[in-house]
Amino acid sequence: MRIFVNDFCGHPFQLELSRELAHRGHHVCHVYFADNHSTPKGSTERKAGDSGSLDIEGLHITSEFSKYSLLTRRQADREYGAAAACCMKRFHPDLVISANMPLDGQRILQEASREENAKFVFWLQDVYSVAIRFVLDKKAPLLAPLGQAYYQHLEKTLLQNSDAIVCIAPGFEKVLSKWKIPATKLYVISNWAPLQEIVQTPKDNEWAREHGVANRFCFLYSGTLGMKHRPELLLELGKFLQTRDDACLIVIAGGAGADWLASKASELRPGAITLLPFQPYDRLSEVMGSADVLITLLDSAAGEFAVPSKVLSYLCAGRALIVGAPKANEAAKTVERANAGLVISPDCPSDILRTAKHLVENPSACSEYGRNAREFAEKTFAIESITDRFLAVFDSCVNGQVVAHSPTRQTRTAISASAPAARAQTASCLGKGNEVESQPVSDGVMSPR
Repeated sequence: MRIFVNDFCGHPFQLELSRELAHRGHHVCHVYFADNHSTPKGSTERKAGDSGSLDIEGLHITSEFSKYSLLTRRQADREYGAAAACCMKRFHPDLVISANMPLDGQRILQEASREENAKFVFWLQDVYSVAIRFVLDKKAPLLAPLGQAYYQHLEKTLLQNSDAIVCIAPGFEKVLSKWKIPATKLYVISNWAPLQEIVQTPKDNEWAREHGVANRFCFLYSGTLGMKHRPELLLELGKFLQTRDDACLIVIAGGAGADWLASKASELRPGAITLLPFQPYDRLSEVMGSADVLITLLDSAAGEFAVPSKVLSYLCAGRALIVGAPKANEAAKTVERANAGLVISPDCPSDILRTAKHLVENPSACSEYGRNAREFAEKTFAIESITDRFLAVFDSCVNGQVVAHSPTRQTRTAISASAPAARAQTASCLGKGNEVESQPVSDGVMSPR
């Protein structure tokens, strides 16, 4: 089967899926947005042992990408959609699966897929129209109802026109049911993190020594930090830790929340909060292993639609977690199910301070949570069985095979990697090296990510 995988963000686990599909004999073209520097990327370069049937391509656009701009964001999203569509057409896939894609770009890619007679799988990571309302309520409240109405209509149309929809959590099924999306299209496959790429390391590792935390109790936040991630709670934690010499906070992040936190951290004692840019992916295990506690935060209003994938990477690292999120959030449920840490309210600053003090004073509890975290990851994140579930979905689209549907649990049917005869191999949409540049598209207003 020729499979085109589009992940706007370039996350590690989507890349792992593409590598496994290629290892099973499928021809895979995996693309991501190379100009989005506000989101950490996975292993986007070819690795020793990668199948010859795998292409990984970073796509560029001519416009400047500003993730949080209401004026230029939609233009950039449409340009990326055009770049992805161009690459997809050159590849001639049997099937397209698209994740984390802004809706304006998703429409362009889906329409191009139809022109190629390729099946289209919408890999639903967020309910984007709800996310847009969250952003507009804060930035342009007068536009919020109109913006949500427009993007909700667009999102419903894209979902209805998809051949299958892979949801990352059962909770999304409630929204799709209200939108009258046929249940026969829905599959639930939870996100995961690459077990072989994020491994447990000793706390006293090279990265920890470089940053002076090998012998200090360390809280660590790593990943995108938008305003929905409650950076003010990290500031409160920093204020608490500046009164102690035995503990510190490291924040490795990009985004509007990271910029806000940097402007406030200068008011604290030096060393209370250490702010760093995203670290090289090949050092991620060392980075997370340097922590005693790993932190995830979400605004309670964002908790309905956001499932932070950083939590899954934290589980692989085998460290205790603090998750500030609504208890109904899927990530919070996962941590409680794994007994891998403590879930707190994102609306009560005293909760994070009380929990931090408890964990600093109870290192044995941290160790137990960490063991539970890695054990849960090893039981749950096996890429072989995850790929079986995706192939079952793909086969149902391409070959019309019946798959046991269940919007409230993971797809269980496993199939072999047998595929229809591959089409004649064509040139990929490459200019020089492994990157693609698009042509400009007409301007617009905004989109979610």
